[in-house]
Amino acid sequence: MSYEKQTWNKYDELKTEEENIENGAVVTDNRMNHIENGIGDNNTNLASHLANTNNPHKVTAAQVGLDKVDNVKQASKAEFDSHTSDASNPHKVTASQVGSYSKSESDDKLATQKQAMDSHVNNKANPHAVTASQVGAYSKQEIDTKLSKAVMADDSGKVIIKDLVASSITLPNDTNGWITLQNLHYKKKNGLVSFWFDFTTTASGTAIVGTFPDGFIPPNDVMFVIVNWTTTTASSKVLQLTGLNSSINTGLVGILNAAANTRYTGHFTFSV
Repeated sequence: MSYEKQTWNKYDELKTEEENIENGAVVTDNRMNHIENGIGDNNTNLASHLANTNNPHKVTAAQVGLDKVDNVKQASKAEFDSHTSDASNPHKVTASQVGSYSKSESDDKLATQKQAMDSHVNNKANPHAVTASQVGAYSKQEIDTKLSKAVMADDSGKVIIKDLVASSITLPNDTNGWITLQNLHYKKKNGLVSFWFDFTTTASGTAIVGTFPDGFIPPNDVMFVIVNWTTTTASSKVLQLTGLNSSINTGLVGILNAAANTRYTGHFTFSV
């Protein structure tokens, strides 16, 4: 509401009090209330104006110097955090921009280096010029000197062996005939071990034939196939010999998954 201004006149001594009041020359309660109401309305209007954030004066960006500032959107905290944690190269930064090789350039350089390294590794022509003394060996000249005719011709201190004739050679642990141990019958000749067995099981499962002693055990496990002849229909079973590579049951001979009350027999040979 706008304030309606009152008209004030000079008090006229020649007029009555009522005439001066009517002429606006006397302060009355009505005229004072009019002023108070006007002040109240003005305060209300001022408060409303101060609370108005919709640019009531129509101020432009140019009037406050904002025409020189780019009008860009301010990212929210969520948008800013999302951008900060984006590890998919959102700015499309290239390898050259950070002073690095691209993937293809790195692959090419690695391929070139690998080719050079492979060539060096496969070079058997002593590319490092290693000498015999560096590896604790005699040189060619030193060997030729030690094997010279003059040295070889010196027979002093040498043993001369005539023709050696032998009908057989016995190696360590060779046996003189068959040896029986548990259900095993075995012998050894020139590093070959032969064994046979013929026995009947009492229960099903792994049937223990026997255990070879030291000197008769192969370096690794050996598997054989044996046949059950108890019935008219033959069935195959696996015979396992545990080698030295095992930490337990070394030398053990057993029939795997043997049937109960079944006769098994076989004759086998292996090397040690």
